[in-house]
Amino acid sequence: MTLAPSAQRFPALFPFHWVVDADMVVTQLGVALERLLGEQAIGAPLQELISWRRPTAVDDSLEGLARLSHRLAVLQLRQLPLQLKGEVLVDNGHGFFLGSPAVHSLEDLRQLGIGLADMPRHDGLLDSVLRLQINGLQLQDEVLRRTRELTELATHDELTGVANRRLFRRDIQAELQQHRRLAAPLALLMVDLDRFKQFNDTHGHLAGDACLQAAAQRLVGLVGRGGDRVYRYGGEEFAVLLPHTDLAGAEAVAERVVHGFASTPLALPEQALVSLITVSVGIACTEPAGDQPISRVSLQARRTQPLHQPWPQRGVKPSTASGPLARCGYLPRRPPPSALQMSL
Repeated sequence: MTLAPSAQRFPALFPFHWVVDADMVVTQLGVALERLLGEQAIGAPLQELISWRRPTAVDDSLEGLARLSHRLAVLQLRQLPLQLKGEVLVDNGHGFFLGSPAVHSLEDLRQLGIGLADMPRHDGLLDSVLRLQINGLQLQDEVLRRTRELTELATHDELTGVANRRLFRRDIQAELQQHRRLAAPLALLMVDLDRFKQFNDTHGHLAGDACLQAAAQRLVGLVGRGGDRVYRYGGEEFAVLLPHTDLAGAEAVAERVVHGFASTPLALPEQALVSLITVSVGIACTEPAGDQPISRVSLQARRTQPLHQPWPQRGVKPSTASGPLARCGYLPRRPPPSALQMSL
């Protein structure tokens, strides 16, 4: 007993089969093969559609097909870069080919417009290959997902969700290199939550964590531009990197940050608190200065310098400085810590 009559009666179960009559004219195609070759393939001579790969010489007759019975046959579609493997049978005056793609990868099939739904259900070997490839793809997807998770953990602050100091060190190095290459301005804001220790001592560490989370999200919203990036630098201190931003642009962002916090209290619903948290902002900005390069050390020195100077009560007080990092400024809301360290 063979599958040939079943293929003729139930073509949907054999998506890559074909049937020829005694004149070697195609009378029926599987649904997948018909979609690939087109309806005009029905009624065409078989030799116009395929060439034999194993064996390489086959008589163009039912007798020639009969000699292939019980042997693995491989044929090449003339119109497409697709080979089919399967069994050739002759039964009741018709020739049958029951096959499936000689598949190497699912991607190869996708490029030909062949999906998993097109695969024959009678090919146990092909099913095994596909299952292995599907499992391999699922494993690959899982590895990529875990890699993304580990990258996220390594470069983002777990509490606030913004980038962490590790990523800040990497990004500022890259931006400094771009500054040297393109002579593009680069600005940096250091944002410190005012009296955070007092808030933490009064309301507890859970409220302090909620405050840091809300402050981080407020800061992300106030910074605005897509290329600007917010980092948790440590404790209650955040860094904001502003590529392609001069001192005037940095001052505008700093003003927006200061007034954005001062004008609207932070809501901490889980702690049943609404608290007005103000911030102090330090500004450093690079400007091209001939052939003198900007270094990470000089950027560190210039941005810490104004934070250790006497602080005025309100507003922006830019100070001039010689060298490639031409101007620095600050927007204090309270006196700075006595020993604020910002080493990179």
